[in-house]
Amino acid sequence: MLRLVLSLIVAAIWATPCVAQTRLTSPAELERELAEGDLITVVHTSGQPVAGRVLRVTADSLAMRPVTKPVQGRAVRDLTISLSAIQSLERPRDPVRNGALIGAGVGAGIGGAMFLTAFVIDRNEMDEWAPFYLGATGACTGIGALIGWAVDATRSKPALRFEAASRQRATFAVQPLRPRGAGIRLAVAF
Repeated sequence: MLRLVLSLIVAAIWATPCVAQTRLTSPAELERELAEGDLITVVHTSGQPVAGRVLRVTADSLAMRPVTKPVQGRAVRDLTISLSAIQSLERPRDPVRNGALIGAGVGAGIGGAMFLTAFVIDRNEMDEWAPFYLGATGACTGIGALIGWAVDATRSKPALRFEAASRQRATFAVQPLRPRGAGIRLAVAF
């Protein structure tokens, strides 16, 4: 038991952190990572968030089409935002449910085709073979959904987040805990 606890402690100390989303720090990285059609949410320096699809990214600006409903027959206007005027930008991870649904549809189609073929060939003894083909259709649907999920998961874009450089500096302070006692207080602010 002691060896298990010690090995868990050693593994926790030397473990490498897992990155849940890509953090971008410069507009050049932002230009490299974004592609046409990406769904993003941009917070302008004025503090107003805008969600939309990327039309194009250049070295100094970002063009996007907001995903809002048109107001009283007016068309939605495309926005062009300077990269220096972006406070933060976020692209969520592409969901994999659409791949699973497409795979399930293909699997159900294959299973349904097998069932229909068996029905046309031997409909008189449907009570004998129908449960098998219904089960095979369910299995094909599940396998197709799993394959579709796996393919979509390998091809989906990761979440990314861009934060403009903060004007504040990090502060670091070490103070005694009590005037004449043992201990120190450590304060770190970002």
